[in-house]
Amino acid sequence: ALPQFALGWLRRRRLRQIEAQLADALQIVAGALRAGVSLPAALQQLVREGRPPLAQEFDLLLREHRLGVRLDSALGHLAERVPLQAMTLVVAAMRIAIETGGSLAEALERVAITVRSQLAVAGKVRALTAQGKLQAIVVGALPLLLLLVLDRMEAEAMSLLWTTQMGWATLTVIALLEFFGVLLIRRVVAIDI
Repeated sequence: ALPQFALGWLRRRRLRQIEAQLADALQIVAGALRAGVSLPAALQQLVREGRPPLAQEFDLLLREHRLGVRLDSALGHLAERVPLQAMTLVVAAMRIAIETGGSLAEALERVAITVRSQLAVAGKVRALTAQGKLQAIVVGALPLLLLLVLDRMEAEAMSLLWTTQMGWATLTVIALLEFFGVLLIRRVVAIDI
């Protein structure tokens, strides 16, 4: 389970880095498009000037395109590799602008503004829910810590908790209440934007 957990953690960290870099990257592409270069050339400029991991993803998109994959399909592959709402929005804007011939630079600038505002709201929500997450940790750890302290201070009285059926039933009820309390607090502070 540890390698799977580590891989999931690394994937989530990579996606957060991509999301943080996306707004600036869109501004680079929009500026290049306003200067009159094509979309593949603008993306190539982003790959040269950008930082990993976002530059790596767009580099892979350009490599696919150079190997003969249509740009529309390569954009679809990008959206599959980077399952972020912001990336889906970027890919949709690029596809629509390519098909209809609209101003892609303008569309990308609007998407960049949207992505920046989403990141700002998400940051505020994370800051506001941090106290609730800390409370979940305290609520979960305090009774366990109290059990250990009381076991050291009053070993004779606490031995009834470990050796009798009534003690085991009490420990089971405590464990269930602990579990549901932490679960409830985590659910309350888990706000999806």
